Amino acid sequence: MIKISTERLTLRPFQSSDFYALHQLLSDPVVMRFSLNGPYSETKSRDFMNQCIQKSETNQPSLLAVINNKTNQLIGSCGFFPQKILGKEELEVGYRLLEEFWGQGLATEAALALQNYARDKMGRNRLISLIEKENIASVRVAEKNGYKLEKEMLYDGRIKVCIYALTL
Repeated sequence: MIKISTERLTLRPFQSSDFYALHQLLSDPVVMRFSLNGPYSETKSRDFMNQCIQKSETNQPSLLAVINNKTNQLIGSCGFFPQKILGKEELEVGYRLLEEFWGQGLATEAALALQNYARDKMGRNRLISLIEKENIASVRVAEKNGYKLEKEMLYDGRIKVCIYALTL
């Protein structure tokens, strides 16, 4: 199982005790503005968390809980999404934080820790992030960590996204 520590954060698999904090994140319309699925219901949040736990237990790429080291509070999620983009297998890095933690460099720190893990522990040489053009904060996180805009595409047949790619 993945566990990554940085100066301010710990990225670890979700635990059942994380449910209410995770649901707070996933049900927030502001946080979920750029999600394909919109804000989650309680049932959808629980199903999502259980899928993440199952993937972590079987060492599959998954989202992780982002924990504030000072408070031991779950403040977001960050992790890997296997994707098939234009017929090619890719590994996407995604990140989402509670709004009160935006603008502090925490998403950048978490995403950088993930890309180092992908290179050093998983042997990956490329990562992507799929980001809607209007999601300026996520674009900044990707660019700060060295991702470059590769192309734009229609994702899931319904939403225009930018593919940001990073060679490790």
